Amino acid sequence: MDLQEICQQYRARVIRVTPLEDYYLLETNRGPKELRVWPRVDVMRWSFAWRERLARQGFRGLERFIRTRESKPFVIVGKRGVTMTDHQRHIEACQSNQEVARQTGRVIGMMHTAQQESPLLSGLEYLNQEKLKAETAWNRAKALFASYRRSRAGEARGERWVAELMPSLLQRMERSYAMLSHSSISADQIGVSHRDLTRDNWGMVNDKLFIRGFFRPTLSVQLRDVANYLREMHLTHGDFSQVDSFLDGYQEKKPLTYGEYTLLLAFMARPREVWNSVEDYVTRLSHEQQVPTTGIERALESQQSVDQLLRHIADRAERARGEGSRESP
Repeated sequence: MDLQEICQQYRARVIRVTPLEDYYLLETNRGPKELRVWPRVDVMRWSFAWRERLARQGFRGLERFIRTRESKPFVIVGKRGVTMTDHQRHIEACQSNQEVARQTGRVIGMMHTAQQESPLLSGLEYLNQEKLKAETAWNRAKALFASYRRSRAGEARGERWVAELMPSLLQRMERSYAMLSHSSISADQIGVSHRDLTRDNWGMVNDKLFIRGFFRPTLSVQLRDVANYLREMHLTHGDFSQVDSFLDGYQEKKPLTYGEYTLLLAFMARPREVWNSVEDYVTRLSHEQQVPTTGIERALESQQSVDQLLRHIADRAERARGEGSRESP
């Protein structure tokens, strides 16, 4: 790919090109820019569409695609796409409080609404992928635990408590998988979004909230990103008021149905850290004499905190369900 030729299609004279981890930093006569190569043109087109819709909704604190000399928002080179955005040199960290949580919730609600308006990607396709991943992980866990029980490794090393964790862990994995197929989840509610949303996606530019990133082609259904974000928020701050503020802000722009709450809880219920730590422990135990269990212990501590968050959001979902039924004629 000839970067110089691509850069000539934009209204900027490139002075220097610096390759970075996932983009090229360009110094131009119009300021610093970021040039990105998209391996999937359909995801690039979808990303352009939701960014423009979000800006039309009134939120402009995001990275929008710069147009070429021919007013095109991207360049197609073979089977790949190329986009250019402004590079923000000074982005300050967001303060963690209820008001910021509400603002970020509003923005994500707006973003999800903008994404759901696009017909370019199928939400059901990504939901089926999530179901397959959950079922595969559950089956792998059953096979691993069956092998562990047949061996005497746990007794020989005095780690019987690891074996005692397995039935509960399997139940959690099965429940998470089953919730993805819950009857309350309707097809028209399934939208596509970026798989991950973290604190790194937020910043402040000129004292205004700014959302950045989402250039990787790793997608999933909407609310998986919210589940990850609320999980991270709670494990970091342990403040339910911020969780509620985020969801209140989200629902100002995109009200959550009971089915969508179910989807949110399905992703949040996955015992990821516990499963990963137990899988690592059992795998290492097959070829090592002694394996520490500190990783499992840390994962269990995190899981206890996540369980509190799950109960809190489940209670919120039930209250919303009850209020909705009382308002129905």
